[in-house]
Amino acid sequence: MKPCLRRALAALSLLGLCSALAGPAVAAEPGSIVNVWPLTGGSPDGGEAFRILYRSTGLKGEPISVSGAIYIPPGKAPAGGRDVIAYGHPTSGVVEKCAPSLMPDNAGLIWGLKSMLAQGYIVVATDYPGLGTPGIHPYLIGISEGRAVLDSVRAARALPRSGASDRFVLWGHSQGGHAVLYAGEMAKAYAPELKLFGIAAAAPATYLAELFDADKSSSAGKELTAMAIWSWSNLYTTRHRAWSSRTRCKSTRRWPMTASNRCPSSKLSTKRSGLCRRKNF
Repeated sequence: MKPCLRRALAALSLLGLCSALAGPAVAAEPGSIVNVWPLTGGSPDGGEAFRILYRSTGLKGEPISVSGAIYIPPGKAPAGGRDVIAYGHPTSGVVEKCAPSLMPDNAGLIWGLKSMLAQGYIVVATDYPGLGTPGIHPYLIGISEGRAVLDSVRAARALPRSGASDRFVLWGHSQGGHAVLYAGEMAKAYAPELKLFGIAAAAPATYLAELFDADKSSSAGKELTAMAIWSWSNLYTTRHRAWSSRTRCKSTRRWPMTASNRCPSSKLSTKRSGLCRRKNF
């Protein structure tokens, strides 16, 4: 009975944490916690891992909710708190279901996670707006990514028992490299209470027009261009374009085609259709 009792008490403890963090659809301040759940797959080091929903700021300055994942090392936080590494993930797609925090093994998508946790860092990884939450994902729009990254650090500090300090570094790859470069530029003005100590941007997506032109002959390049066109056309046109059957690409077994999950042009489609990627790049 004792093992069962311990599991029951642990479940009640987690339920209490989730209930305490549950709140209205959008909390009061950027970085405020809206909700929290156990993260599927857990943490690779035996620490705590959660999927979080937190407040951020949209493209028009409006309050929005953004999801992400947070990993907290085991044991008691040191004096002065745990420093934070904010991770920007590479391209995973442009529709809600493509959020890394919804994947079965989010930990496997964060480069260097085990090493970072072993050194005592908290690792927080935003999904960016529109991934894991309703709405159009502002793909490769730096101000949107930057705010989501910085507010993920605020969310790490707001999470009970995290022990997060106000010191952080930024680490991202590809789209995530683009995101953390913007976050670094914005940090002083947008999140002046936080102390940025460094930025590591691997293969950041920059000079986008030249990048898309250089990659247009490859299947991956066509796929990324399709995602950008779909996102930008939905965000920056006054009328929503009704895609005809001629502009829809074939569905796949993994990502069935629906009204909210389709490719913007058959000419730009690939065998990995559906606006979610089978692998991150």
